[in-house]
Amino acid sequence: MSTIKTTLQDYPDISFIENKTLEEVVNEMISDFTSKYEEITGQSISLSEANPDRLILYASALQIYQLYQYLDQAGKQSLLKYAYDKNLENIGALKQVTRNQGSAASVTLKFELSSVQTSDITIPMGSRVTAGNGVYFYTKETIEIEAGKLEATVTALCDTIGSKYNGYAAGTINTLVTPIAFVDKVYNMDESAGGSDVESDESLAEKIYLAPSSYSVAGPGDAYKFWVKNFNSSITDVYVDTPEPCKVDIRFILEGGELPSDTLVKEVLDYISDGTKRPQTDLISVASPEVKDYEIALTYYINASDANKAATIQSEVNIAINSYIDWQKAVIGRDINPSFLISKIMNAGAKRVEISNPLFTAIPDTSIANNKGKSITYGGLEDD
Repeated sequence: MSTIKTTLQDYPDISFIENKTLEEVVNEMISDFTSKYEEITGQSISLSEANPDRLILYASALQIYQLYQYLDQAGKQSLLKYAYDKNLENIGALKQVTRNQGSAASVTLKFELSSVQTSDITIPMGSRVTAGNGVYFYTKETIEIEAGKLEATVTALCDTIGSKYNGYAAGTINTLVTPIAFVDKVYNMDESAGGSDVESDESLAEKIYLAPSSYSVAGPGDAYKFWVKNFNSSITDVYVDTPEPCKVDIRFILEGGELPSDTLVKEVLDYISDGTKRPQTDLISVASPEVKDYEIALTYYINASDANKAATIQSEVNIAINSYIDWQKAVIGRDINPSFLISKIMNAGAKRVEISNPLFTAIPDTSIANNKGKSITYGGLEDD
């Protein structure tokens, strides 16, 4: 569970209809009907289960209860704990927080000339390069390859927003679409990264929750977290440390615990270094967390009484182990906790687990645990 979900769950649950149930609505309507009938006719009435009037009241109660649900939902949409979609965006408007509409992946392109020239060669802003699959990257600014030199580098952005344009390996974006005289070769020097999709409700809710910390440039840690997350919606966790007075060390990761590229790290540093987002006296450094590798080696057993569903349990155990790996790398500084791994495997249906790796390991606040490999053995069935 994410940090913001855990945080908001700690706030009291609210009901704008006093937790009224359908059964209560039905009983109230039947009671009101029989009371009014007796008041008008002077005779008491009992409605059997098959009584037509009772059936009409049932049908009406369903509609009325639906209205109750609409009212309750409408009220809850004004609260951060429950709001979603456009209602959440309108809560954000109260704190001047908007949904990040996504960002384009970026790469560093190197342009090389066929030979040294006697005058500068201009690479115009917007020059397009492709990997040959209909996806284009364009240069972010105009650069010059100076006379007497053969090459120059420039940042390029994908022309389409989204995380699926991350991951183009170095050297694969190498087809020049915009003709430029004397350019013989172009290619990306690093893997494309930094592309993100439209910000999720969960991420937006966390930004709204952190927003009050951003109102001052007094340097609170939550303010830096807010601004880093605000820069790119693919950033999922941020750790802020002050190892010395006036020195701020910021580490962050992306969706799935992925480490940011050097290009994205530099972009975040440039963004956060704006004088409106930090105290002038703060010296800021931004980096990926340090990686602490670990391996998983274990054997698990299944109860003999569960033999008929052993295959299903084995599948569920594998899912549980992968879920643990994802959980372990989802938060910077999260300790390597084999007890949690064992509990997930047991919950998946295993009888017991013998684990040799990992051992409990305290992870420094500026580091992240990374699974380097796993050896999972099914030990077979055992008597209950």
